[in-house]
Amino acid sequence: MQFLDEKELREVDIIRLLGKERKYWQISELATTLNYSTSIIYNALDDIKLYLAENAPNTQLIVKKSTGAFLDKPDSISLDAIIEKYMTTSMAYIILDSTFNYPHLRARQFYEQHLLTKSTFYLRLKYIENSLHTVNLNIETNPMRITGPEIWIRECYYNLYWRTYRGRIWPFRSISREVLLYQLNEFLRNSRISMNAVEKEQLLYRLAVRYMRHAQKRYTADMPLQNCVPPQVVDFIKKHGVALMNSVPEQYRELEEKYLTISISNLLYAKTRSLRATKLIEWHREKQTLPYKIAAAFLEEFAIKYPDIVIEENDHLWLDLINVNFYGLSLPHLYIYRDLRKQADYFKVENPALWANLEVIITKLFNPENFQQFAAPDIYFCYKYMVLIVEKFAMKKYEPKLEIALVTSQDNAILNKLKSQILRKLNLNIEINIESIPKNVDLIVTETTTVTTNLDLAFVWNFPPTQNDWMRLEERLSGIRDGRLEG
Repeated sequence: MQFLDEKELREVDIIRLLGKERKYWQISELATTLNYSTSIIYNALDDIKLYLAENAPNTQLIVKKSTGAFLDKPDSISLDAIIEKYMTTSMAYIILDSTFNYPHLRARQFYEQHLLTKSTFYLRLKYIENSLHTVNLNIETNPMRITGPEIWIRECYYNLYWRTYRGRIWPFRSISREVLLYQLNEFLRNSRISMNAVEKEQLLYRLAVRYMRHAQKRYTADMPLQNCVPPQVVDFIKKHGVALMNSVPEQYRELEEKYLTISISNLLYAKTRSLRATKLIEWHREKQTLPYKIAAAFLEEFAIKYPDIVIEENDHLWLDLINVNFYGLSLPHLYIYRDLRKQADYFKVENPALWANLEVIITKLFNPENFQQFAAPDIYFCYKYMVLIVEKFAMKKYEPKLEIALVTSQDNAILNKLKSQILRKLNLNIEINIESIPKNVDLIVTETTTVTTNLDLAFVWNFPPTQNDWMRLEERLSGIRDGRLEG
């Protein structure tokens, strides 16, 4: 759901482009790049100039007809901070934030408090209402609150705060981040799940929204696709999710546990527990769940285009695709843990033939009209399916190779055994040197920091490596690879 209107989105696009490079941007260049007319650009620049003067100290927009537009800001102020401030001063954000933090606030109180006329307030409210309708939600005014399936209300608020702040600050005034972080760390430690920093922060935002809804006595009452959660996953959450339940009343506990399976991801469960992913795939196949049926239809079309590529019926790719559908249908506006558009564009250039075939399949299967009852946006499926398939069959060809030096006091037999274990355990494109440290090494895996003066390159683990060591190493190398992909 997009809470900014077209004018605000346009101005954000212009601010983002102006901040991309410190130079005077020709008005025609802005218009061409953003696909707007020059008159629209000039009007937007006037409004941005006024906004910056009122809300961004030491930052100004200089506009000269002959030279162009220049965003003059100190290095201490990030572009993200300027855009964040812009978004939080939007009336739509203020209205939605008020429905979250002040559930008893009435419409008249709101527009009088913010010095709005009644007509201006209801005009803005109408735009928000139209946006909410796209995800099967509504907004009431007395008191001001969002209504609809509870799980989608939570996703709406998560989307509002994550898109605005992206973890830069903690926007939940009445909820302690430290308390939630402690609970989450306890869960991760007990369940042996690893998450990168972004994933963890996103889950903290979701837990904060959930905690706040609990404080307002709003519990999950409507759970799309709840019958598609495998019993093994439900048992796992029941066993380990106690730290995240926040004293949920007994009658709501089962639904809340199933909600956690979506928030946390049963894909992580399959990868980190002893239970093989095969059992989860078999369960979905036996039950013929909707996520499975969509995955089967996709792979059937894929087999027509690529008859020589055989995907075994218990290939982990099945579970990846089932999870995409499960999340996309249950949380229709879920923002994927990493922004896949950058990755998708990268693969599109590198593998245009495969990409063209995938686009045909996606267009055929994921017509939005087929998913109206779930409010699932086709763009979610397009990006995720394409990237999953390309990762599976083309990623190794284009993934940057990481240079690793393995330095240990053990003998050569142990050293070679460790090298084989790393290559077998980590599904990454890596080259391991056990004789010397390459000049352009990406990571030095060692038992001590004395092997290098550059501690940023050192990864210290135990001998023999523990399960936690393997998880840390995979996370570290994945982070280096992702940084390379993002350029």
